[in-house]
Amino acid sequence: MSLNLTYSKINKIFEPDSKNPVHALKDVSFSIEPGELFCLLGPSGCGKTTLLRATAGLETITSGHILYGDMDMTSIPPFRRNIGMVFQSFALYPHMNIFENVAYGLRVRKMEEKEIKRRVTEVMELVGLTEELKRNPSPTGLSGGQQQRVAIARALVYDPDILLLDEPLANLDAKLRRYMRAEIRRIQKATNITTIFVTHDQEEAMAIGDRLAVLHKGVVEQIGTSDELYTNPSNAFVANFIGKMNFFNASLVGSHSAKIDATDVTVEVRPERSRLEAGLKKGSEVFVGARPEQLEIVEEASDQTIAATVQIIQHLGQVVRYEVLLDKAISPATMEIDMPHYLSNVREQDSVFIRFKEGMPFLFNREEQN
Repeated sequence: MSLNLTYSKINKIFEPDSKNPVHALKDVSFSIEPGELFCLLGPSGCGKTTLLRATAGLETITSGHILYGDMDMTSIPPFRRNIGMVFQSFALYPHMNIFENVAYGLRVRKMEEKEIKRRVTEVMELVGLTEELKRNPSPTGLSGGQQQRVAIARALVYDPDILLLDEPLANLDAKLRRYMRAEIRRIQKATNITTIFVTHDQEEAMAIGDRLAVLHKGVVEQIGTSDELYTNPSNAFVANFIGKMNFFNASLVGSHSAKIDATDVTVEVRPERSRLEAGLKKGSEVFVGARPEQLEIVEEASDQTIAATVQIIQHLGQVVRYEVLLDKAISPATMEIDMPHYLSNVREQDSVFIRFKEGMPFLFNREEQN
């Protein structure tokens, strides 16, 4: 039976008595539903692997509680937690054949040979390795994707309460990664085991997870579905970590409007698309944000356009991406604009104008954008 997983005010401080303690997790609190495939997402050093290791009991926490269902597991040792874990490196035993690799946890539990054979056969069928099991080679005789599926089978074979996946696709090539993320989602939904998937790859997390938690410097910035995080980011960091967000330096001129720096363009933002903190005064420095599909290129100037220079044009199939440079006072970074078709009159190094699609921009506090 699937369990819910609850984190309550989790803190983890490495070397708390040293001159430079590291506060890796800061009051982390959220719940994962039974049978949910939940992704922990964030840049390197954000605390996602520390939280996963704490969930497994491989890392002690400084304060807080971790609950499997209604049971407080905070101080329970790893071998009593009934968790399955898949590592980035696969961690298979090269001196054992694949049957013995998968059966290892069952033998430690002193299960009967008949039951071991039944479970290993069933789980290898689930992960699509029936033919490989018949040959039963060493893991070194398998491809990277097959080795990863053996590692997943080993984690599932003893029916864990919770499955933990620590960047399991990081060592695979791009094509195999795309295939395996679909396979992991299929396998997880077939078993209905509550699963945490750790990654720094936002595309991977959006493709796999039922919900995502974005971590930054030990803090959970936002939790939601892929669509919620993409269409309603809570701040500039999340906006630019989940997908691409173009940021324009601006000054606040009204409660929901801002003037783009070094231009006469004033952008009105819908109230529900403002992420500004309460009490921000007029003249405060803010960001106007827009995703590539929320901007467009035009060839004629108006009171709502911003001058730009085209740097690179990329044909991406469904869209044509134009990378443009603006006045550095507006943004030092290259802007990305996705147009539905190729603009025949626009070439690289041409001067053009860009504008916001009506009702699309966001307002953000001026903060770290990642």
